[in-house]
Amino acid sequence: MLKRLAPILLLTALCWVVFLLNNVLLAGHLTQYGVRPRHLSSLPGILWSPFLHLSFHHLAANTLPLLILGGIICARSRTQFALVTAAGILLTGALTWLMGRSAYHIGASGLIFCFFGYLASLAWFDRKIGTLLLSVVCILGYGGIVRGLLPTSSAISWEGHLAGLFTGIVLAWLSSETKPAEKPATTAQSPPV
Repeated sequence: MLKRLAPILLLTALCWVVFLLNNVLLAGHLTQYGVRPRHLSSLPGILWSPFLHLSFHHLAANTLPLLILGGIICARSRTQFALVTAAGILLTGALTWLMGRSAYHIGASGLIFCFFGYLASLAWFDRKIGTLLLSVVCILGYGGIVRGLLPTSSAISWEGHLAGLFTGIVLAWLSSETKPAEKPATTAQSPPV
């Protein structure tokens, strides 16, 4: 099981290593590499922002949901985790870059919202009892995070949260197995002779 969870453990450990490097050795210098909406020089921040955290409290608040929601996806499939994580980072960051307010957007919470949106909406698209139970558990366990979609504080990137949730739902839809069934090919039969 530990081998299956290795990707999320590595991702979370990377967040902690970057935090220590940035805040202990570099005095927060890396924060400027977050997403700064509509600034071309900030485009690389789409890749780096999930690994950057402003404070210990910021990182600690993101660690447990990242581990749990990411761990659930890892337990389902490491390939699925890799795809959801990569697409989640890119799409969430790109949407935040397009629609976010002018500030540096950093932290793993956009990715957490992506994981939550993905897991919570799987039942709608997949329509299997296992995914229904999984979605219910995620909504009951983490449904309260949707409060993070409201612009309640200038220090919180609600735009990144909204982008992550939307991205997760779209990824669940794209990965679902509920594709329209193809009609069998009909062959013309010749009349009996």
